[in-house]
Amino acid sequence: MTHPQLVMLPALGADSRLWQPVIDELGAEFDCTVIRGEGKTIEAMADHVLSKAPKEFILVGISMGGYLSLEIALRNTGRVKALALFNTSAVAAPEDRRQNSIDLISLVESGAFQRAIDRTTPVVSRGIPEIQRLAAAMTKELGPRVFVDQQRAVLGRSDRRAELNTITCPTLVVGSNEDTITPPKLSEDLAHRLPNARLVLIKGSGHFTPLEQPAEAAAALADFIRALTEDAAQNDQKIAIT
Repeated sequence: MTHPQLVMLPALGADSRLWQPVIDELGAEFDCTVIRGEGKTIEAMADHVLSKAPKEFILVGISMGGYLSLEIALRNTGRVKALALFNTSAVAAPEDRRQNSIDLISLVESGAFQRAIDRTTPVVSRGIPEIQRLAAAMTKELGPRVFVDQQRAVLGRSDRRAELNTITCPTLVVGSNEDTITPPKLSEDLAHRLPNARLVLIKGSGHFTPLEQPAEAAAALADFIRALTEDAAQNDQKIAIT
């Protein structure tokens, strides 16, 4: 069976390497493309992703990529056939997170980009050495301008919870039990508010689930997409018989 193409959006400070372990686990059965949204706002990033994405696709986003995925889905273009949201939420940035972003922007603009990297990567990686090294490398290679743009985008994001009932496409919500940036309760709330959502909570993982638990993340995604494809095939068969 042929599945729709997957468009995968990385987190703040990350590139395609964040999703690569999951892509490797999924294998040749799934056609995956990673697009990093560019812009200084979530809305501008959504415009960029839509300009690069195929006509129809399954949208997969993590963290900031999840905020971006919600923005795209809420535009109701008809292009998003299904949605998968990893380690993300629909809430606006809390005041402490806003202040953290402002402080990080100030660091970078004062010429201390490396200090900003040193502050952020231990948090997203939970201090796991190999993940921390990769997180730092991705952020550094994206550069200070992208880092500042992304921090401004996430601190300025809107609360979308009241709009979630308008997203009717099938949705997978994946949270992690040790994620301190997006705790499981936010994943649970997101799944509860979406009309057609399935919730999966992965154990033994923090915020960067695709790096910490790629097999479990890929299994959740593959099961979700296979079920959608099978349902679509059965519906087509019923129409043909009728």
